[in-house]
Amino acid sequence: MSEKLVIGKEIKLKFNGIFDMSDLYRKMKFWLEWNGYGPEKGMEKAYIEKIKPNGKQIEIKWVAINDVSNYVKAVIEVTFFVLGLESVEIDKEGKKIKTKKGDIELRITGYLVLNADDKWNDNSFVNKVYKKFILKKNIDGYKIDLYDDLYDLHDEIKSYLNLQQF
Repeated sequence: MSEKLVIGKEIKLKFNGIFDMSDLYRKMKFWLEWNGYGPEKGMEKAYIEKIKPNGKQIEIKWVAINDVSNYVKAVIEVTFFVLGLESVEIDKEGKKIKTKKGDIELRITGYLVLNADDKWNDNSFVNKVYKKFILKKNIDGYKIDLYDDLYDLHDEIKSYLNLQQF
């Protein structure tokens, strides 16, 4: 049976204002793929869109997986909550630009999955020795790498939203 080691739980980022939702979506997806969290069967696990009087309400859930070894997988889950998303037209340097305005909250969670494919019997002597002595240093390194990836993604999103000021 697989074991889950949570490294970062629901790291939140909130933004209210004008932003390009489709560009943010593309940039985040590109960042995940570039850093090895490719979509085995597609990252997007849920997409719910509702039309409300104050604009669109969107919830998106991604699960991005990086096979760091035959035994360990690093997983980054991203949940988008978008409220009041509406189209706006702004004037930038004399040009009219169509974009979006609303509230967005992102929640990023990262964890390692040990024995992800359930190839090893958890109670076996070999598995216990492998995890305790051989894999221990590697797991510590994987934890650090995943932690760095979580905060790099967080910083990338923050800088994009702050730079995307109109």
